[in-house]
Amino acid sequence: MGKRQWLYLVISFIIMVDSLPLFAQYVRRDEYSSEQARRAQYALDDWISYMPAKRITKIVAGQDYIYFATPDGGILRYEPFQNYWDYPFTTSNGLPDNRILDIAYDLDNGILWAVTELDTCIFKPAEKEWACQSQGSLWPNEFPRPPIQQAGNNIEVNVFYPARFLDLLPSFFANAPWTVVENFHIMDENFDEYAITGFLRDNWDRYWMIIAGLGVGLGNTYSGRMDVIPYGLTTIEPRVLRYQNDGLWIGGEPFVDDPGHPGIVNWRKDGSWVYYQARWISNLPSNNVMDIAVMGDSVWFATDNGLTLYNTRKDMWKTFDQRQGLFSQEVLDLLPHGSRLYVGTDRGINIVDIAADTIMRVKDDNVILATINRLAAQQDTIWAATNRGIFRFRQGSTGWQPVVTEAAISDIPAQAVASYGNEMWFSSPQGIFWLDTKKNIWASFPQVGMEISGPFSDIVVNDKSVWVSTPEGLLKYDKGMNFWKIFTTKDGLLNNDCRRLLLDRDYIWIANRLGITQFYWNSPNRID
Repeated sequence: MGKRQWLYLVISFIIMVDSLPLFAQYVRRDEYSSEQARRAQYALDDWISYMPAKRITKIVAGQDYIYFATPDGGILRYEPFQNYWDYPFTTSNGLPDNRILDIAYDLDNGILWAVTELDTCIFKPAEKEWACQSQGSLWPNEFPRPPIQQAGNNIEVNVFYPARFLDLLPSFFANAPWTVVENFHIMDENFDEYAITGFLRDNWDRYWMIIAGLGVGLGNTYSGRMDVIPYGLTTIEPRVLRYQNDGLWIGGEPFVDDPGHPGIVNWRKDGSWVYYQARWISNLPSNNVMDIAVMGDSVWFATDNGLTLYNTRKDMWKTFDQRQGLFSQEVLDLLPHGSRLYVGTDRGINIVDIAADTIMRVKDDNVILATINRLAAQQDTIWAATNRGIFRFRQGSTGWQPVVTEAAISDIPAQAVASYGNEMWFSSPQGIFWLDTKKNIWASFPQVGMEISGPFSDIVVNDKSVWVSTPEGLLKYDKGMNFWKIFTTKDGLLNNDCRRLLLDRDYIWIANRLGITQFYWNSPNRID
């Protein structure tokens, strides 16, 4: 072969590769040799995670925070001067493990220590990063010796006292609806009791108490009052997050091995954590929440035992089931649209007329008895991703019409659907595909299905990106640069098994198997 022929062959190959469809790309991944290498890419708070963290084992006082060690939720931090929970330190911020065996704070140099099963680490306040013993050949740091509890009735300042010293605690009365009862227990309005298991007295003569299974108590010796401060998620694997005003509703699936006290969580804008449990609310038949929809004062919950409504202004609960017209007790997805709420079940679609307070059944042969995995709205059109494929309903039309896809991916079953302007995005076990509804042009990404295991259970879209939840991490498509990238625990995810997503301008919330994670995806200081 001559040089000219070889040159033509190379040019032809380049042209061919350049003209290949979108699925010729691969999914990018980042690897980091150390925590310092990861921190060269991410700021300390680019990734923030929250877990149930109902067990606390130790308290230490620092210069700016009170720190709480947990065996399942990292290190909790409470700002005692402005009285709020700051985000916890977890594996998302650089800890090697969320199981904290011991903590200490060195007041001489402002260094916080964390001992885990995997490593011993210090938080360097100047660099705002964690450094661990295993990452360097030299380790000049020495774990501070814990203060010794002195004999007698004097309680030392900034010394943690475990349960055997509870007799030294002053007497406190608790803020409503909590009551201090005998044997150092706190009782709530439902007569559930939570044990105090340790305490610390700070420099301002305040007493910080561990309340097992609930949070912490803060006792003021001058007033004799204890403020009970609940913290964290209930014992659920989070599945969905939704905003109501500035508060966040969180629902999920109760733990199987350790049921504890599962329920629905309302993380309010004032920083407080409020819990709603089926065992105490007669019109909340299940703690197993598949989806949440917010319509003004109304919060709707899709559960495995019907559709539940909570009116936050009236503090009233109401549940709809098959007796009121639902196709099935198994409600999978909710879509608010105008004055209607579309309800996807495992046997078809219901519509709640909010004004009339009635439930209608969609008796269309195309979607009746279908499993409605996800619903989405695009102006006057409702889209449904089902086990039978994709269907849509246009206002003024006679029924739900099947959508014949021209993508290079099978749409049966369709797992998720999302809209943005003229774009409709879909997922199936084979990958991701989308439709430009204005130009009626389809495009597909089957390589996603080849490289990443499904299901691809949720999609959210904005002008720059497409985000997809997967069991292997958080998947992102950069529209401008035309590439896919997956974020995992190596980047800062709490857990790779991602469920529903909530896009909030420059941030994205990810519900995952262990908790919830917030990612500052649009940081101006970083290029992904």
